[in-house]
Amino acid sequence: MEAYADNRRISAPRTSSDADRLIHAFCFLSLLLIGADRFGVEIGGVNFRLDQLFLAVFALLLLAKGTFRITANFWVFGFVFFSAVSTVLALNFVRAFAFWLSIVYNVFFLFYALGSYVQRYGLERMLRIFRATCFVQFAALLFQLALKVLFHYELPFLPSYGYYMGVPRFQLWFYEPSYLATYLSFWFAFACLKLIVCGERKYLPDVLCGLIMFIVTTSTSGFIAIALVLFSVYLIWIARRITLKKLIFPFGVILLFFAFRFGFSQIYDTFIARLFEGSINAASGGRIESWAETWQVFLENPAFGVGPGCYGLYLGKGAGHVPSNVSLELLATLGIFGFLFFYGLTASLIFRAVKLGRQKKTKQTNTLACLAYALVIFTIILQINQGYLRLYHWAFLGILWGGLLSRPVRTQGVAA
Repeated sequence: MEAYADNRRISAPRTSSDADRLIHAFCFLSLLLIGADRFGVEIGGVNFRLDQLFLAVFALLLLAKGTFRITANFWVFGFVFFSAVSTVLALNFVRAFAFWLSIVYNVFFLFYALGSYVQRYGLERMLRIFRATCFVQFAALLFQLALKVLFHYELPFLPSYGYYMGVPRFQLWFYEPSYLATYLSFWFAFACLKLIVCGERKYLPDVLCGLIMFIVTTSTSGFIAIALVLFSVYLIWIARRITLKKLIFPFGVILLFFAFRFGFSQIYDTFIARLFEGSINAASGGRIESWAETWQVFLENPAFGVGPGCYGLYLGKGAGHVPSNVSLELLATLGIFGFLFFYGLTASLIFRAVKLGRQKKTKQTNTLACLAYALVIFTIILQINQGYLRLYHWAFLGILWGGLLSRPVRTQGVAA
């Protein structure tokens, strides 16, 4: 069973010490660069990244402060256990063990570290830091865009993703545009729900910046995220009470769509129109056609898979050959047990957050329910690609877990 932390021992200090400020600083840096796949060194097929170093320091600071807590979670423990079994039985034990260490890293340095931070300093402070990092990323992406488009120049450590049919593509410091778009889906979904359904106008800049960043990435997954979020948020909004303003809202969205259609016609024709004019597989960059291959690998190894990171080796195509869908990747590499415990964790967090939001009508429970909704959207968009070890995915899980275990923190007298 999942155990709650003893929240009576976890309370925010009335004033922030130097240690607290250092923890906040490393929390900010860790989240700011959490998708920085390019800022790292690859050793033995494993990418060691700058954000992982920041996260390690962040966790150690929490440990030194006496704040780092490992709370019992049935799904997390089960996932670590069954992924270990898959590692022992893997096609290539050395490579699988390296991937299993990455799983353990994500559990301790992301899920529990960020969960502990939320328990100690509160969900609102975490959200302030998270939103601040997103706005900094927005500014950095516009800077990257301006350098490329206006001056035809790229920083060596911050290159663009090149051109596709004459359209420049950008991914900031993420591996590719779809990775950035997947990350943005969580922020955008959360902000839209807060703005439209909860009526919190302070999230309007979040929504606008998120929309601009989606357009700049030119990622098809980003445009799918926009449509999915606006449609689902509208259904939630109108289900509460039908008003004239709510009935007019879709027409405003349609007008904005046509404004985008003709204002950014090249981007629309290249990255959106293909969803309707061509095959779904073509729009996905050929990812869908490889699903059958991954499904067959699972059928041949249903219990524990071929081992973490061993998919390409099993097919004789090299370690660089990977699945193109995260759920199928889990099934093929970790088997049915790893798959069930991974999504069991996601489902349990969402269910508990929504249930708590219905039982207790407070600001924090409302925020938790919005975070749960954002996690649903993020999980759906994640299916467009592979990668169950993405750092920001485990960060989102940890933030929600910490919020479920914590009580609202009084911020009066606490340094911002």
